[in-house]
Amino acid sequence: MAEKLALKKYLQIKLKLLSADLKQLIKDNRSVTMSLSKIEKLLSDPAYIDLLSEHLAKPSLENHFWANADYPKNDKHPENLTHSTVGGLFVRSKSESLIAIALSENNIPFRYENIMSINGIKIAPDFTIMHPLTGKIFLWEHFGLIQNNDYYKEFANKIRVYTEGNFILGNNLIATFESKDSPLNYCTINNIITQYLT
Repeated sequence: MAEKLALKKYLQIKLKLLSADLKQLIKDNRSVTMSLSKIEKLLSDPAYIDLLSEHLAKPSLENHFWANADYPKNDKHPENLTHSTVGGLFVRSKSESLIAIALSENNIPFRYENIMSINGIKIAPDFTIMHPLTGKIFLWEHFGLIQNNDYYKEFANKIRVYTEGNFILGNNLIATFESKDSPLNYCTINNIITQYLT
């Protein structure tokens, strides 16, 4: 019963968002923003994520096998994997949880912290994503502490390594950023997914 009520609440909000036609979007972007904000709030609650998990992740069979195949995972600091998301996956931040949920909601297969090697350097992007239609591989890095100087150096180094491996910002490398004053939100995540992955 709780699962059905959670699904009903989620679908009511989603329906309101989807039913806004182009004219309404142009005229009143506030209602869309409010609906996205409500979905973000709903999906920030681990109890709702658990109840909705089965309904949010329904990729095609081929994409499902790719996403769930055995792959080398980052095993550093497993104690930081504290934020639940779909399918029992735990990630390192609320923002990463929102990204994982949005990818699943859009049936976009992904791997979390899949270790790869670029010119002998092992690196684990936050998300390795297979475009659901083209099969093109994208990487998505979320930089959540960009105001921290040490973190900024790590960001610059990662971008350099990715570029050497032909993962280019704006092409097949997605980067999102946030600070305490400017957190990543569900609306931004969905705009990125629309731009790159649908």
